[in-house]
Amino acid sequence: MPEYRRVYVPGGTYFFTVVTEGRCPFLTEPLARQCLHSAFAETRQWRPFDTQAFCLMPDHLHCLWTLPEEDVDYSSRWIKIKAAFTRSWLAAGGSELVRSPSKRKKNEHAIWQRREWEHKIRSQEDFNRHVDYIHFNPVKHGLAVRPADWEWSTFQRYVDLGFYELGWGDQEPPNIRKLNGGE
Repeated sequence: MPEYRRVYVPGGTYFFTVVTEGRCPFLTEPLARQCLHSAFAETRQWRPFDTQAFCLMPDHLHCLWTLPEEDVDYSSRWIKIKAAFTRSWLAAGGSELVRSPSKRKKNEHAIWQRREWEHKIRSQEDFNRHVDYIHFNPVKHGLAVRPADWEWSTFQRYVDLGFYELGWGDQEPPNIRKLNGGE
């Protein structure tokens, strides 16, 4: 059986994919967006991080974070985000899937998959490729014709910075075809 090892680099930049339990498509609903925004803000106050790129999909999200110098702990941030989201989501009337015996035993809610997928960004080219992947994701999943049509991402910020032309992404960029692990 292969061993899974996380890569921790102080002040590193990481790409993440975080998925809802059973790929339940609720994250783009207004209540979920509000709860997620609050969970990110609460976590960022507790343990800062810079969001470099972000895309919210109905059943998952992608983001690029840069951690502060000398800080390697992205895992506790994701634990806090998921817990804060779950608390406010359920308190506001949001629902969860039926909990598996394993989740019941560990007193976990059936809202998020347990882990997140992460990738340590190794170079500027790697960074650019993952930013493209994040912003193209709504097109890949058939939710938008082009990235500019999807409102829950940082694409417009990158257009404003001159990184993209507004019409970018009407076809899959060749540099993202070989990315693994992202959904």
